[in-house]
Amino acid sequence: MVKSGFIVLLLIVVTRVAFAGGDSLSVSGPFSYGALTIWLLDGPSTIEHPYLTLEQALERGSAVIHENNSQTLWIENRSDTDLFVQSTDLIKGGQQDRMVQDDQIIAPHTTSYALNVYCIEKGRSTKRGAEPLETFSSSHWMAPLPHMRIVARHDLTSQLLTPHLGGLTAPDSSQLELFESVQTPILPFGTTDPAQESVWGDVSNVQHGLTTVLRDSVTQNASPTSLELALEATSLKDREHAFEKHLKDIAEDDKNAVGYVYAIGDKIVASDIYGSHALFLSMWPKLLRAAGAEAILTNAVQSTPPDEDAVRSFLERASHGKTAKKQVNDRTTVEATSSDNLYIFRTWDTQHREAVVHEAILAKE
Repeated sequence: MVKSGFIVLLLIVVTRVAFAGGDSLSVSGPFSYGALTIWLLDGPSTIEHPYLTLEQALERGSAVIHENNSQTLWIENRSDTDLFVQSTDLIKGGQQDRMVQDDQIIAPHTTSYALNVYCIEKGRSTKRGAEPLETFSSSHWMAPLPHMRIVARHDLTSQLLTPHLGGLTAPDSSQLELFESVQTPILPFGTTDPAQESVWGDVSNVQHGLTTVLRDSVTQNASPTSLELALEATSLKDREHAFEKHLKDIAEDDKNAVGYVYAIGDKIVASDIYGSHALFLSMWPKLLRAAGAEAILTNAVQSTPPDEDAVRSFLERASHGKTAKKQVNDRTTVEATSSDNLYIFRTWDTQHREAVVHEAILAKE
């Protein structure tokens, strides 16, 4: 039975204790390689409920994503475990490679759920090599730019720009122009909305940046417009493996780690925190790939990283602000908060409301 996708948005102003804040999490590190520095966040697993990640599920054949020739695909969870899909997971295959919009939890043995996506590959609509055209084969990467992670959630962040309570928190003219620009509804495949145009612009920036830094074209492949294939370039893998060699084991070695904060050069960029060590550990290889690619892409020089006080300050700022909520499906509620120079995105499982499943904190550019 097909379960139709639905969206419910609510705009509120809140003051809350951030998932990342308070004394419940401790900071360990730093762990550095090149210009990338990572701090692990240690704390109790507040959700014991298990989740399968999209990368794991596609590798095992436990999930199937069906092409729908649009910005809404259909996903099946054929496993006995809840499936956790993270915003900006990249999915390879179909008529074009795509990027997931929102965090989403999908129950076991769900035959069909709407999965909203953006295109990260222009022009192709035919079979690519041996890949299936009707389904997607893997999800090895996530977006390597924080800007893409913010744009992916634009239907939430745009709500934070709306006038509220009779205009008491109305945006300035530049914010209002941005807000109006992202109000165009999702259009049929082959046409674009402003968020999709922004995603394509970021894809081009990543490809151009990597080609410049690596001194090797990352678009000489079967689909030169594909972000996925650019990230699979051999010259990038060679550099990426060094980050993996130095940093991959730190999450597994720390049995209390539930998340991390990372900096590139002297700037803290983002944080991801999960409801359990198990879920963080499952997501860690993909998180590290993206952070390593970003460090390579920015071509930042090795410098003195921010100290632990700066990390704690970064986390503590994610505690209050203007907030919008969205019900993605009957199992998933997501929330965006604009706080100081940060965006904070939180995800709840409606069947396990005791804690946040995932929190992403992103510095505004």
